[in-house]
Formats: sequence, C-alpha cells, structure tokens
Amino acid sequence: MGMPLKPYKLKFSTTDALILVAAVLFFPLAMVLAAIRLIATQRRNSCKGRNYRLLGWVLLITFMVLEFLMIVGSTGTGETGSLSEVTIFLGIVFLLPAVILFVIGHKRDQSFGMLIEVYTDAIVRRRLFHIPYIAQAVRQGPEQVIRDLNDMFRMHLLPHGRIENGVVKIPSLRSREDFSETSGAQSLDEQLNSVLNQAAVILTAERTETPEEDGPYWIECPGCGAKSSVARGEHKECDYCGTLLRHSRIG
Repeated sequence: MGMPLKPYKLKFSTTDALILVAAVLFFPLAMVLAAIRLIATQRRNSCKGRNYRLLGWVLLITFMVLEFLMIVGSTGTGETGSLSEVTIFLGIVFLLPAVILFVIGHKRDQSFGMLIEVYTDAIVRRRLFHIPYIAQAVRQGPEQVIRDLNDMFRMHLLPHGRIENGVVKIPSLRSREDFSETSGAQSLDEQLNSVLNQAAVILTAERTETPEEDGPYWIECPGCGAKSSVARGEHKECDYCGTLLRHSRIG
C-alpha cells in the first residue's frame, strides 16, 4: 500500500479565517476562539492537524502584533537592550509554542493521510462495509470510524455514499459487488445443474439391467442342498430329489 499521491491537509474554513483576523485585532479573543474551535472538533481525526496549525498561527500572529507594538513604542527612546529582552521573552512565550504546534499539526495531517489509505483499502479493495469489521481493520473505535467516514464522504475522499444502520452504503461499489455475486451464483447454479445431470445419468445407468452373459450357473437345491447346473432362463428338476430349480446366480 503506497503513500497518498497528494498529502492530506485540511484547509482553513471561513470560521478559521475570522479567528486569524481576530488575532490581528484583539489576540486574547482569538486565543479563546481558537481554544473553543479545538475543543469542539478535536475528536475528529480529520480536524486535529488543522486545529494545531490554527493555534500555531494565532500564536505567531500574536507574536508579530506584540513585536510590532513594542517596536513602535520604543521608537525614539533608544532602549534597544530592553527591546531585545522583550523580543526574546515573546519568542519563548509565543513563537516557540507556535513552531511546536506547526510540527504537531503536520504530523497529525500525515497520520490521517495514512489512515485514509487504510480506510480506502478496507472499503474499496477488501469490500468491508460493516462498521465493526472496518474498525478492526483500521484499529479505531466504531464511533471514531463513523466520524472519519462521514468526513471522508463530505470531503470526497471516498466515492459518494453514506452510513446506514452501521453499514457503509456506496452505490458504485455495491452495484459492482451485486453483479459479481450474481455472476458467481449463476456459475454455481450451472455447476450444480451439471452435477445433478451427471448424477441422474449414473442413477439411470445403475437402474438399467446389464445384459448377462449366456451360460450355465450352479444352483443349490433348497430340498437336498445338492448343486445342479442350470442355463439362463431354464427351469429344471433337481437330479437327486426332484425339487424344481429356477435360474439364480450363486457364484
């Protein structure tokens, strides 16, 4: 199974853009909004990378805004030493965590990109449509699988479909599967008919009387126990006691 042709990366939505604008105007509000955004969507694997990147951008913009204000405020004062100290402090408080969040967000996007490949392999190639089987294949909980698949349907990462009663319904895959099942059933019926026809021929052959060779057979007399030679279709009396003997092969 190869890596995705295009690395997964969830784009920022209009809500995310508004949060970034708020970071420029009033960064404390942006921090609160970004935290709420993270709490509301962090359970979805598809959003984790985006959430970390959003927080990283809020911290980076906050650092830039504060640095800009510090530069403007110190203009004409000549206090370059204190400005450097404040810059270092702001870098530790805002810039360093922002870089860490960017790295975490990138790794989360990579993880979900690989998870997309596993989902696609399980559903499209292996034809696993029941949520418990898919959860076992991707090693995720059933609830998490439902969230991931709904996101993948919404982002067109899977063929058009939906989830009903714990079963993935993808019309394009289902139609192929139904056709395959029908073809297989017809082939099985043909094989079964062939076997039944062969059995009927064998049964008919067994019921057909096989011509017996002409010739004498030894008949044991029920009266005295003596053996007499009797030809096929012949009735005769025993040579010793006179009992009527009928044709019957005994050896």
